[in-house]
Amino acid sequence: MSYLHIAKLCLLLVTFFFVTNVQAQFYNKEVVAKIKVEKNSEFLSFTATAENITPSDYNLRYDFMVFNTEKNGEITKENVEDRFFIKANEKLLFPTITINYNVEGKIILVLLLYDGEDKPIGQDRIVLENGGQSDVQNLIQKPVQKAVSQDQAAPQDGFVIGGLVTENTLTKAGRDFYRYFYAEYYNKQIKTTKNIEIEEVPGRFRNTRISVKVADQLVWRFFSQPKKSFLKEMADIALNRSIAYLQQLEKQKETFIHY
Repeated sequence: MSYLHIAKLCLLLVTFFFVTNVQAQFYNKEVVAKIKVEKNSEFLSFTATAENITPSDYNLRYDFMVFNTEKNGEITKENVEDRFFIKANEKLLFPTITINYNVEGKIILVLLLYDGEDKPIGQDRIVLENGGQSDVQNLIQKPVQKAVSQDQAAPQDGFVIGGLVTENTLTKAGRDFYRYFYAEYYNKQIKTTKNIEIEEVPGRFRNTRISVKVADQLVWRFFSQPKKSFLKEMADIALNRSIAYLQQLEKQKETFIHY
């Protein structure tokens, strides 16, 4: 690689980090950018994600970049970018970048989200030294720490049980709805300590009534139909309502802690 090419990449990195530090407070306010890390036997997998925490839909663009600095100082850049549409309170997963676990040198992963006017609105960054073996281990084993009130403090053993999605259904339509709901819940990698309950009870005529509750709070209710497309539509709506309520609870908790 030519000296001029290396200089341009270095300038790009310096400019990016300067802008990031100056404008960080404006990022991740409407759509949150997050790089999800997973470790396999020989590879590290980094998945770019975007989570809409507003009641509005957006047309956006993402740019997922990897800067690799070799021991000789040579810098290479790879990236994946595309435009996407994200619904209100939706979480999306983008293509995964895989890196050999034994790679040497410094690796920087950057995820940027741009609005319709190509202005950055979301960002996340991971820096890995010497292949990142110890860094990634910390990222995987130590989740992001958040301030909690005394009554919300983690148990002494440090183990926290995640929320469950439970069902109490009566019919095949109810079981199908649960299956569609949980499949999307799992695909979106939702992490919460709140339980979600899906309950089906006898309704009017020959229909049943299905309710979805988050932490005992009703977020969606409808009369069932056996049609697959209808149940999938209801599952999408119920999941979006659930995510919106979980985000509302998180904001309330942060406000309570702040004040």
